[in-house]
Amino acid sequence: MKCSFCEQPLVCKSCRQPFHPRQAETHLAAYQPETPLICPGCQKVLICKACGFVFGEQEESPPEFPKA
Repeated sequence: MKCSFCEQPLVCKSCRQPFHPRQAETHLAAYQPETPLICPGCQKVLICKACGFVFGEQEESPPEFPKA
């Protein structure tokens, strides 16, 4: 399977094992970057070894400005 961010083979940065989802739901979740994914090999949050993308990390929202 490829990383949804960099399109390189998805390999866990922690344990260096290729990510192969066992369930269809997990496979679909890999294409929704805000959904946390756990590596089945090491049980840590999945981080792409190639680009460092963290699956499930929330993007920082822009600061809110006071309304006039």
